[in-house]
Amino acid sequence: MLSAMLHLMLSASLCLAAPDPDAARLGIESQLRVMEQAMVKADAPAYLAAVSEADSEFLHEQRYFANDFAKKPPAEVTISLGELKETDGAATARVTWAWTMPGAKAREVAFDARFIEADGKWLYAGEVWERHEAPGVMVLFDPGLEEVATNTVEAFTAVRAKVEESFGLEKSALPARTQKIKLYGSMKHLQHSICLSYTDGLGGWNEPKESVKILAGRSSRVNQLKGLLSHEYGHVATFELGPKSNVMPWWVLEGVAELSSEVVVHGRRPRATLERWARAGRIAPWDSLADFENCEDKWKGHVYTQGHHMIGYISDTFGREKLNAWMTEMSRGATIDGASVTALGRPFAQLAAEWRAALPEEGAEEPAPAEEPKKEEPKKEPAATEEPAGAPK
Repeated sequence: MLSAMLHLMLSASLCLAAPDPDAARLGIESQLRVMEQAMVKADAPAYLAAVSEADSEFLHEQRYFANDFAKKPPAEVTISLGELKETDGAATARVTWAWTMPGAKAREVAFDARFIEADGKWLYAGEVWERHEAPGVMVLFDPGLEEVATNTVEAFTAVRAKVEESFGLEKSALPARTQKIKLYGSMKHLQHSICLSYTDGLGGWNEPKESVKILAGRSSRVNQLKGLLSHEYGHVATFELGPKSNVMPWWVLEGVAELSSEVVVHGRRPRATLERWARAGRIAPWDSLADFENCEDKWKGHVYTQGHHMIGYISDTFGREKLNAWMTEMSRGATIDGASVTALGRPFAQLAAEWRAALPEEGAEEPAPAEEPKKEEPKKEPAATEEPAGAPK
């Protein structure tokens, strides 16, 4: 009898100690509500308190995400949780983000997400990724992009050293670092990973201390990926130049990334485009290309093309080492004018004037395409064995 009572008491104790199957979902749902409210109220600290700090690169991505909604909060946002799978203090589920920015259409994206339990709270830990690793590189990718992940490793391995050498970083700590690259299977997923307000089309993204992000289709081939990865890794290298590298003018950041791609894939410089713009009076003021947040839509293409042309001009005129020194000065806090005087021996206004003088004048006629010399038809000589006319056959 006593033994039976002890058995019943032990069973009851075990029942009380067993985890509540709904506890994880309740905890995660609670955090999702906190995140929703924080975004609408532009409260970045409250949002980030619900984000896991286990992955430093993801945390930096989320800080950028939060800094953006702190300035441009959504009108409404809902995060829906699908079926939850829980194992060893971690859980995964399909999540659907639905949000509306003020005056804009509703947007939605869904992906598998992770949550990590820490100190009694469930924290958001980002996407569930598949993984492909090789020496010096880790590729995280959406399901179905296995072949592209393999191509990405090959492409990145081919371009890495060339980009590092062009920045003079081959003896720095950068070559020994494992570079993380995330492959996104859709534009809207990549846009959402940046911030809620982002709507521009793009093929890749990188900010300091973040993973490289790439938009990848199932048919992305090695040569295609080389150009895209060399551009984005150009950003990674730029951010190694100094603590203030990311506050350089936007056109400098994109111009040198475009030059990085040109160096690797031997792409054409935008000379013809700039000459056409110069004749048409469409050269953008440099100040209009300097700020990512406030650049007008009409100038966004110029950030890349005009910036690329100017960075190429500096490299050709003064040498790549001087170009790197110029950017390094700015990356350490110098103004563009101060950096130009120190590294290139002239104020930026003079540099810009010299660059403009190398382009056609506004209103100049476009030269007619050179005519190819006409090829004379070769005269037909009779063959040595040709028989006289009328001979019998």
